[in-house]
Amino acid sequence: MHAACNRWPDGVKLGAVAPMPHDNKEVHVMKPALRTGSRLRRWFTLAGCVLGVTLLLAAYDAAATTLVAMDLPTLTQGADRVLLGTVEKVESHYLAEGSSYIVTDVTIRCERELLGVPAGSRFTVRHLGGVVGELGQRVHGEASYRVGEQVLLFAKERGGAFFSMGMAQGAMHVFSDSRGVLRVDVALDQAELIAPAGQAIPSESGRPLDDVLSAVRSLLAERARQSKPAPLTQPATVRPAGGRP
Repeated sequence: MHAACNRWPDGVKLGAVAPMPHDNKEVHVMKPALRTGSRLRRWFTLAGCVLGVTLLLAAYDAAATTLVAMDLPTLTQGADRVLLGTVEKVESHYLAEGSSYIVTDVTIRCERELLGVPAGSRFTVRHLGGVVGELGQRVHGEASYRVGEQVLLFAKERGGAFFSMGMAQGAMHVFSDSRGVLRVDVALDQAELIAPAGQAIPSESGRPLDDVLSAVRSLLAERARQSKPAPLTQPATVRPAGGRP
C-alpha cells in the first residue's frame, strides 16, 4: 500500500488550484474514486492516496477540474506540434524509478502534417494518469486516447515530453455522424471550462473535421507570416557634397 502521497512532482496538492505540466492556469485535482473488480483495484486521482479516503470523499464531493477555455486560434497559436493521426499504442508507466505517480505515453501515426510532424511518422504525446498493475490514477479533464481512434492533436513540449494543449481541449476525437460526415469531439471528462469575463466559452465539438482542418491551416499560415522577420530597408545613398558617390 502506498503511504501518504499528497504531492504531484510539480507541486500540485490534493484539492488545490495549481499549475500542472500543461498550459492551463488553473487545475483542481479531483477526489479519489474507488472501484472494485475481480480483484480489488485501487483508483486514485493524481495526488490521491489511501490515507484519509473517507474524509476526502466527503470533503470533495463538489470538487471539479476547472480548465481555462481555449479556442481554436489559441490552441493553434500556442502548439509546438499539430497533427491529424491514428492512435497506435497506449502505454502507462511510473514517472520515474521509485515514483508513485503514473503517466501514459501515447503513440500516434501522423496522417496529415499540419505543424512539425511529417505524414507517415510516429509522434508520442503524454498525459497524466493511467494504470500500472493494480494501481490506477486519473485526472478529470485530462486528454484521453483509444487505440485505433483518429485524433486531431495540438501538443506543446513540457519538461522533455509533449502534452496536449489545454489538457482534453487539445486532443480532439474524430467520429463519423449518422450521415457519414467526420466531426470532432472534445471529451472534457467531467471538467468545467471557464472563460475570461465577458467572453463566451468556445467549443469545437460537433464541427465537421474538414472545417476545423481548413481553419487550422489558415491560422498556421497566418502564424507563419507573423513570425517572418520584417524585410530590411535599403539604406539611402549619401553623396558627398560636390562629388560623386
